[in-house]
Amino acid sequence: MTEKLDTKLVANEITQTCRRKQKVIFRDSSIDKVDRTNITFGNRREYLIKFDVPKGSSLKGLNLKISKTTGKKYFVLSIWFNNRNQYYTIGSYPNIRCKDVERLCLQLAETHQDHRGVWIKNPLQTRSDEKRIVEKPDTTIAKGYTINEVIEAYCGAELPGEQTERGFSKDRKEGYRRAKSCRNWFRYMAGYNHRNTLIRFYDDDQGYGAAKFLPNKHLRVAKPTDMRDLFRKYPPQKGIIKDRIYYNRRKKQNYTIPASQNYSIYDSDIGKSLIHELTPGDIEAWIRDKSSWEIKIDYIKVFVSLWIFARKRGWLGTDPGECPFDNGQVYVKKETRKQDPYKHIAMETAAEFELFWKCSEEMAEHWPMKAELHQFMVLTAIRKSEALRMKKEYIDFDKGKIKIPREISKTGYQDEELPITPELEILLRNILDYENDPRFQDFYKMRDFPWLFATRRWKSERYFNKEFRMSQEARLGGDEKYIPELRKHMRLKSGDPNLIYAPKILRKSYTTLSQQIHGGRSEITKEMTRHASVDTLNKHYNKPNIETKRDYASKVTAEVFHFVRRRSA
Repeated sequence: MTEKLDTKLVANEITQTCRRKQKVIFRDSSIDKVDRTNITFGNRREYLIKFDVPKGSSLKGLNLKISKTTGKKYFVLSIWFNNRNQYYTIGSYPNIRCKDVERLCLQLAETHQDHRGVWIKNPLQTRSDEKRIVEKPDTTIAKGYTINEVIEAYCGAELPGEQTERGFSKDRKEGYRRAKSCRNWFRYMAGYNHRNTLIRFYDDDQGYGAAKFLPNKHLRVAKPTDMRDLFRKYPPQKGIIKDRIYYNRRKKQNYTIPASQNYSIYDSDIGKSLIHELTPGDIEAWIRDKSSWEIKIDYIKVFVSLWIFARKRGWLGTDPGECPFDNGQVYVKKETRKQDPYKHIAMETAAEFELFWKCSEEMAEHWPMKAELHQFMVLTAIRKSEALRMKKEYIDFDKGKIKIPREISKTGYQDEELPITPELEILLRNILDYENDPRFQDFYKMRDFPWLFATRRWKSERYFNKEFRMSQEARLGGDEKYIPELRKHMRLKSGDPNLIYAPKILRKSYTTLSQQIHGGRSEITKEMTRHASVDTLNKHYNKPNIETKRDYASKVTAEVFHFVRRRSA
């Protein structure tokens, strides 16, 4: 007799037989934490980790591939095409980051998928065809870069597929901007934001502006690694300073600038516009609410710099024409400007020069180096920015001249020379004697500093740091506190309570004095003050030698500065 079969189901618990694959968050910081030492490769040379991305997005099927031997990381997209799974490599990390991958995946989805997200074209075949078919590129069409992308590249950040260059290049000259110019340009481009707290600009050995990145402990923001990382930490519209309060010293009251005026180009809506589609009308509408005429003009200059930079890189096509924002193309109603109090002020008589010199001598004991800085400026007609960058090695007493290298000159075209007159030699000796003056013992250590005007504000432990001694931080800083004290002293000595003094009048005073002594011969004054040009003839011909320059300068200094004497140590 046959037995009846038991058809009851066995109620055993069903367990998962395969290991659940781990996922990684689609974020640059999460990718940085992935380490090959924590991965079990087995016999495989490469390991795939899926990204945790939303379903139905263009990032579906995105994986992170890690090499067993090198540890390199790649973005790989899993594609199901013709009933077969294939892998499409997008790029390596960190050459491209999550922001770039998201943009590329969206482009692939728009060109190779239907509305349901099904792959109808194979991107691998498309890439193969592009490599196989060689055609002349159509460079007449402008690349679709936004103003924000141009700003990033202009500041030195890397753009995908573009060659990285040093940031803040000059518009129509070779070389790069100096630290002060970089600071101002960055403020207008992207600086009205907390990202401005993470960057500092300084002049390097070549006289060009370089960026130094800092952490912000108050905001708990780590130190950026480069300019691209800076914009990644603070993308557009993040960290905007809502209002800006500044103190007007003349009126002795605080002013608040509305947030609309604080927005930089990078954080505003105009930054999303394409650079080749920007019109003068767009700029006029954007700068309409800016606070002053000067700021409006500065913003126009910034837009011009960005346009010229994009043209140099070939992003505007082969025939972009002239810059649409330059040469008054953007209409700005000029406001009535306040008269500059120093515009028509200059020392013209020997008594005025002697008053200035004696007051500086009396203040030199309490303000060493700063008093000599102003004396050096009036004897040489040198610019303040050039004087602060002056090194001891530039002085040649034997040949009677001071070398002004191209990297510290304002023009930046070529090396220049200054003649050493007897009065100037006395002043230089006085400056160098500080190192042997027992009253200023800290100057003894400053023998190892290369700067003619070195700072006294440094900690003793930094003295042994050669990098610090040779850096720009070791030179003399600002003289904002010295100027009002000198002005006050000059008013007391002269008995004139309305006497006006500022460093900017020194170069003007020397020019005026030279014109008077040499009978209005501008070509002589031009060579002594190193102005750009009087006319084309004087720019290219009739260049006097150093002996002739010394005769010109000695005639001026001997007639007026007869009171200069050697200071005893």
